[in-house]
Amino acid sequence: MPKPLKVKIFMDATARVIEEQINAWLNGLGSATIIKTETVVTAVAERPNEGTHPCIVVTVWYEPTSN
Repeated sequence: MPKPLKVKIFMDATARVIEEQINAWLNGLGSATIIKTETVVTAVAERPNEGTHPCIVVTVWYEPTSN
């Protein structure tokens, strides 16, 4: 029976921060098989009645390697 995929989501307004988050996550993960990644740029508001700002969302579907 195949193992279910795991999902990790990263979100920030700058690509540099996303890159740092992903690199730190990969360093701590050990090994895994990345199945799919998806990147979306959207506008979000932190609070109701506030203006929106751009936000980058990176979703990674992966399967941890068995030890």
